[in-house]
Amino acid sequence: MVDSLLQETYSPLLEKVIPAIVSDHLNEMKTSIEFSAFINHSENYAHELSDTLLNHCKAFFYEAEKYQDFIKKTDTEAFDLGMQFAENNLLTVELILKMSHSTRMCSIRHVLTVLNGKKLTTSNAIIFERLYELANTRQNAFFQGYIHEQNEKLRVQSYTDPLTGLFNRRYFYKTIPGEITRAHRTNCPLTLMLIDLNNLKDINDEFGHIEGDKLLEHFAKSVSKIRADFDSVFRFGGDEFVVLAPNCNKENAEEIGERLNSELNNYNRKVSLSYGVVELPLNQRPEEINIDNYIRIADTRMYKYKARYKGSSRYLCIEN
Repeated sequence: MVDSLLQETYSPLLEKVIPAIVSDHLNEMKTSIEFSAFINHSENYAHELSDTLLNHCKAFFYEAEKYQDFIKKTDTEAFDLGMQFAENNLLTVELILKMSHSTRMCSIRHVLTVLNGKKLTTSNAIIFERLYELANTRQNAFFQGYIHEQNEKLRVQSYTDPLTGLFNRRYFYKTIPGEITRAHRTNCPLTLMLIDLNNLKDINDEFGHIEGDKLLEHFAKSVSKIRADFDSVFRFGGDEFVVLAPNCNKENAEEIGERLNSELNNYNRKVSLSYGVVELPLNQRPEEINIDNYIRIADTRMYKYKARYKGSSRYLCIEN
């Protein structure tokens, strides 16, 4: 049980030094241009830090059960805060380390100054114990949240295309076995579409790569516009894409290809797309399906489609 007299004696002294802790911390960090820029855009930083320190000072004197609940809450809040910093790229990891170390050491230094000269007893020793525990808990949880989010961002980056936000070729080969197994289990068709954007090189040459990038981004948005449940779209590289269409047969996929072609042509009359469609078999065991063979079939059909319209008035209209 925390001595009420201990709280009456030390609580006002500890709360009184909070402004000095915040001030020292800011002075330590002011040499960093990046931190100064962060402070200029985060006006509540000093106030929120003061509130955190005040809550810690109050927690020094909580009963054991309430204190343990506070520790858990602090752990969660610091973890979430670390995730937020990583998600928003607010600061570099080096500056994060310096900032958290500064707040921890400034807090310890000023609290020890308050306790300096006071006789160490069984009662007031709890302040020392909780001081270090709270400081360490918050710092560790903050870094765990920061690292967790950074790892998640790296994981996402490893399977997405940075320009379009679509999945990449690597992720296609990771997910295709599960998609085929699901199609077999539900006995629903699964169709693969290989898509190539015609004249992207001409757009890049004539208008620059920025316009070419805008075209690729527009295509990525158009896929979900045509069919909302298309969440398996992959950029294989350059102007080539693969769409996995669940619960969609070859004829439905052909219709979708035509609609995508119109959508792209409406965006830029100089651009069209060619596509090859293949419905994956449901009469074979999933593990027996060689997906590369079906990609080659789709690729062959795509180039036949391209050749079919190369000399047609329709293709000429799109190119002019």
